[in-house]
Amino acid sequence: MKKKIIKKTPIKKNQLIFIATILVIIFSISGYFFNLNNQYQNKLLPNISINGENYSNFTQSEITNNLENKIKNFRENGIEFIYKENNYQASLSDLGIYINTQKAISTAFEYGHKENIFENIKDHLTVKNVNIMLDTEIDQENLEKYISENLATTENQPIDFSYQYEKDKFVPILSQPGMVIDKEDLKRTISKNISSFQNNPIEIKLIAKDPKIREDKNNLALLSAENLIEKKIELKYNESFWEVQKEDFALWLKFTVINNSDNSKSLGIKINEEKVKDYLLTLVPQINREPIDALLEFKNGKIEMFALSQEGLAIQIEKSIEEINRSVFNSEIYSDNSQKSIVITMITEKVLPTINTESIDNMGITTLLATGESNFAGSPNNRRHNITVGAAKFQGVLIGPEDIFSFNEALGDVGPKEGYLPELVIKQGETIPEYGGGLCQVSTTAFRTAVLAGLEVTERKNHAYAVSYYAPQGTDATIYPPHPDLSFKNNTPAYILIQTKIEGNKLYFDFYGSDDGRKVQTKGPVIYDRQSDGSMKSVWTQQVYDKNEELMFEDKFYSIYKSPALYPHKNPLE
Repeated sequence: MKKKIIKKTPIKKNQLIFIATILVIIFSISGYFFNLNNQYQNKLLPNISINGENYSNFTQSEITNNLENKIKNFRENGIEFIYKENNYQASLSDLGIYINTQKAISTAFEYGHKENIFENIKDHLTVKNVNIMLDTEIDQENLEKYISENLATTENQPIDFSYQYEKDKFVPILSQPGMVIDKEDLKRTISKNISSFQNNPIEIKLIAKDPKIREDKNNLALLSAENLIEKKIELKYNESFWEVQKEDFALWLKFTVINNSDNSKSLGIKINEEKVKDYLLTLVPQINREPIDALLEFKNGKIEMFALSQEGLAIQIEKSIEEINRSVFNSEIYSDNSQKSIVITMITEKVLPTINTESIDNMGITTLLATGESNFAGSPNNRRHNITVGAAKFQGVLIGPEDIFSFNEALGDVGPKEGYLPELVIKQGETIPEYGGGLCQVSTTAFRTAVLAGLEVTERKNHAYAVSYYAPQGTDATIYPPHPDLSFKNNTPAYILIQTKIEGNKLYFDFYGSDDGRKVQTKGPVIYDRQSDGSMKSVWTQQVYDKNEELMFEDKFYSIYKSPALYPHKNPLE
C-alpha cells in the first residue's frame, strides 16, 4: 500500500512581514501604554483640572498643598460683606464653611488609577477637558446665626398681623411685608468666590418677604384672649396667694401664628414665657429660703454639730411656667366662659444644705493641722470688740478640697448692722477710725495658720507700715473688702474646719483636716533694710515637704513697710 504524501503550503515572505509588523505594533502600543500607566502611577492625568486649573503631572500631596495655599487667603482674611456703606467681616468658621479639597482630588485621581490596566488605558484615550469643582459646604445654622447676630440691621423683617394690649383692650397690629437677606444668593456667591479663588467683597442682596398672616379673619384668638383676661388668676404656694392683675395677665398672653391641619395659617395665643418669668422673679424673695449649713466643731477627737442644718426652698421658674401654661390653656377652663377663676400652684423644690448630718462622715477631718496665734495686748475696747465679732464669723467655717478660701467673702459685710464699732484703720494715706477697725488682727492670724498648715496662699498684702499688734513684722495680712483680700487654697485631700478662740490678749485659729504626711518649715521673718524713720523690709519663707520628704513647693512672703509718719492719725474718738 502506498503512503499518501501531504504537501505543506509554504508561508509567503510577505505574510511573515505583515504578522511581524502587527506584533511589533501591538507590543509597541502595549509598551507605550504600560510606560504611560507607570509614568502617571502617582500623578494626575493630562486634561484634568480642579477648579479650572490643570494639575497634570502633580502628585496628590502637591495638589493638596497648592489648593490649601490658595484657600489660605480665605482662612486668614475671612469673607467681607457689603451693604450700602457698611462692611462686615466673617471668618470661615463664623459662617460654618467647610472646603473639602480631598474629595475633589480623590475624584480626579480616579481617572487612570484603577486596578484594571485596560480601564486605565481607556481613560488615557478618552478623558478630555475634565474639570472637577471643590466641594464647598455652608452650614445653614451657622449662617443663620451670623446673619442674626451681625447682619440683622440690614433686614426689615415682615410683621405678622397681631394684637397688643393697650389701655384695657387688645388693639390690632397691622401686617407689613419685609425685606430680608437672600440667603441662597449669598451661599451661591460665597461658593462661587471660593471656587474661583476670588476673595472679592460680597454685596448683600435683599428680597421681599411676605408676612405669614395678613389679618385675623375669624377673630377666634382675640375672643379667646378677651375671655381669658376676664378670669381671676391666682398663684398659690402653701397658704399664700398672689392675685395676678388683669393688666399683668394680659401681657402674659402672646399672639402667634399657628399651622392648621390643612397647611393654612391662622392667629393663635400662647403664654409669653419671658413676661411670666419676670413676674415670678418678683415672688422669689417671698418664697425662696436659703439653706443653712450645720455648724461644726472639733471636739473629743471628732467632728460634732453645735448648730443643726436647715433645708432651703426655691421656686422652680421653668416648671412653674409650664404649670401656668397647662392651667391657663386647660381645655375645659379655656373654653368655659362660666369658669371665672384659675388657681395655679407654684412648683418649688427643696434645697439641701452642703453641710448636714449625712455629709460629716465623708469630710475626712481627723486631726489638727496647725494653730496660728496673734497678740493684741494694748488694744482699746472698740478694737477688742471688733476682733471678737470678726473672729466669731470664722467659727465652724469649712473649706472644701481644692477650694479657694476668701477671707472677705467669709467675713461678709462690715458695718454697724453687723455689730462692729468704729476703730482705727489705715486708709487713703491716713490712720482714721472706721467700722470694723482691728479686723486685720483676725486676717493676720488666719494667714499665719494657713502658712503653718502648708496651704498655698494665693493673695496676701502687708500693712502700709509696721503695726505693733502684728509682731513679728512680715507675718501680717491686711484686708479691706472687697480688696485687698486674703485668700488661700485648700491643697489637702479633705475638708478643712476652722475654729477660733480668744484667751486673754491672744487670738487663736485652729485648722482641722486630714494628715497627708506633709511637713512644713518656716524661715524668718527676716528683717532687712531697717531705717531710722521706722520703714523696713522683711521676708518670711514657707517650705512644704510631702510624706517622702520631697519639696512640694516653696513660697516667700515679702513685706515692704513705709514710715508711720506718712500716715498721720486722725482720731475723733479721742
